[in-house]
Amino acid sequence: MSAETIEHRPNGWELRRERVARQLEHTALTLFANEAPQDVTVERIAAAAGISMRTFFRYFASRDEVLASLPRSLIELLCARVRARPPHESLVEAFSAAVRETNQEHEGDRELLLTWGLAVHRSPETVMLALARGTVSTSAAFQSAVTARLGVGPDDPRAGAYAAALSGVVSYGFERWVAHGGTDSLSVTLLDALATLPDLH
Repeated sequence: MSAETIEHRPNGWELRRERVARQLEHTALTLFANEAPQDVTVERIAAAAGISMRTFFRYFASRDEVLASLPRSLIELLCARVRARPPHESLVEAFSAAVRETNQEHEGDRELLLTWGLAVHRSPETVMLALARGTVSTSAAFQSAVTARLGVGPDDPRAGAYAAALSGVVSYGFERWVAHGGTDSLSVTLLDALATLPDLH
């Protein structure tokens, strides 16, 4: 068995790092969901999380980075799963299957996702700016996944149009889930939204 086929198991340090990073995300998003964005500084986030600013900067380079961390990681995972789906599936089928797989893996993130959604609702400009400054945008990531599945270049008009449609529908489904207080299944809500699209080839 090659080293590539052995599943990586996080060690104690990695688990602690992930736990602290999630704590910081939850603290920052809770502040953004309840307070004016200009009042939510790195100092406030660190103090609310009970850590020093030095410790904060071991995990995140800025306030924007902690805001964008959760959606960025989920978008990257979703698109990786879309690329790995069987080639005979349509784009909608591939994205729907990827949503199911991603949701199963991150089922424990429901509260954090809901808090992020509430932060977007309260401070949309601040959160969207943080995402724009990040390395991955939803539309760009979706377009990359679409071009890979269709086997076309990034200039193919279908790539941009299909990615925009998929991104918009996923965003709509997520906003609907947040508006209902996260009481429904996020996976089911997203799948219902994706089902409104025709099969895209």
